[in-house]
Amino acid sequence: MPPFHTNRRQKAGIILLVVLTGYAVLNLFWQGIRSYRALPMTDPVTIHETRIARLLPLLPASGAVGYVTTVENDRIFTAEKTFTNVEFLAQYALTQYTLAPRIVRNRPDLPLVVGNFIDGPPAPGFLEKNGLVPLKDFGDGLVLYRREQKP
Repeated sequence: MPPFHTNRRQKAGIILLVVLTGYAVLNLFWQGIRSYRALPMTDPVTIHETRIARLLPLLPASGAVGYVTTVENDRIFTAEKTFTNVEFLAQYALTQYTLAPRIVRNRPDLPLVVGNFIDGPPAPGFLEKNGLVPLKDFGDGLVLYRREQKP
């Protein structure tokens, strides 16, 4: 049988270990609660969805719509391949997601075209070159265009 004082030391060590572990777990739990309260109420995807959803009443229930943005359409995927700027590709993918079941084509030659200008207006002459006429400007860089057929 071990001496009486050795048994007390083991019990004290175990109690100390349990108390310190409990304190650490509760401290992490409390930090998690405080961090959760500090999170923004909406995430970037929800913000984008809300912004793009304003187009829905003006679009057909299905079919394809065009898409234009600040950069030329063919450069959206080129920049993504080199990882120089994936923001434009992310905006395009989120627009497709929000407007589903409609198909969002990355080109300006369809009757209705979504203009998503997150980095400022399009280049001078871009709209005229593609025959795009504003149907409705929603502000915040979001414009719905109709395409005029060139004679």
